[in-house]
Amino acid sequence: MALDAFAREIGTRRRFRCLLWKFGSGPGPGRIHLVHREGEEEDGIPCGADSGEQIDRETAELWPFEHTAEHPEHRSYGHLAYRPMVTVPREEPT
Repeated sequence: MALDAFAREIGTRRRFRCLLWKFGSGPGPGRIHLVHREGEEEDGIPCGADSGEQIDRETAELWPFEHTAEHPEHRSYGHLAYRPMVTVPREEPT
């Protein structure tokens, strides 16, 4: 069955041109970094401490040293980063 015949059969009234898309940085506050303590205390309860949301990566990455200074047995950390992203066509349709 030809595409036009199929479109008429199911009632399609519009056609869309295929576009190539790209993925890039989007609008918004920019990147946000958070470093958190992984692992549990000896009693099995998670520590739950974190650096708080930081715009500056270096500030977030300095926090584990401060936390380890207070709790020398806390040595496992994770780093989460948020970056707003958007998809946009490589060329705007004409």
